[in-house]
Amino acid sequence: SSVSFSVSKRFFKRLNVGLSESVSMRDNSTELDKFYTKADVSYNVVKGLLRVGADYYLIGAANKKDDIYLNHRYGGYLRVKKDVARFSFGLKSKYQITYRPEKKQHKQYKDVWRNKLYVSTKIRKIHLYPCVGVESFIRTNSYKGTCLTKLRYEGGAKYDFNKRNSLKALFRFDDGMNVSRPKDVFSVVLS
Repeated sequence: SSVSFSVSKRFFKRLNVGLSESVSMRDNSTELDKFYTKADVSYNVVKGLLRVGADYYLIGAANKKDDIYLNHRYGGYLRVKKDVARFSFGLKSKYQITYRPEKKQHKQYKDVWRNKLYVSTKIRKIHLYPCVGVESFIRTNSYKGTCLTKLRYEGGAKYDFNKRNSLKALFRFDDGMNVSRPKDVFSVVLS
């Protein structure tokens, strides 16, 4: 399971700055898995269609002995979104580099290219937006070369209380592949 909280501020009508905190649990929500602190800056290149951005994550990862390791993730992304009637279609492409100081020197950097396709719709007369999406995780610096390591499927809904406050609930399935110990993970996400 995962719970997150985010705040953001818009500057100059096109520049957005955000900060969020997220906590993920494992083993049926009985143990801490990870916590994320994220800072994000994005710019609307074409309003309502094209956005570019960069983000930084401070990641605290816990192992089975309850030791916490701090990792750093840097990323840049491009998001294309198109609204058609009550539907919204989108693609988000992101390249991220994770620095893991606790790993052996030749394994400290993990580079991943992520691509997410999603669609959402608005239910009339209430502020509810059901959504579905699929995301690919392509490892670009693996010992196997460039390879697909995970597919993520998610479905859920977002409810807008007003223009500035919302709640999103998702069911997520991560299908691990092409790694030494692939994991299939089911999770519920609230943000």
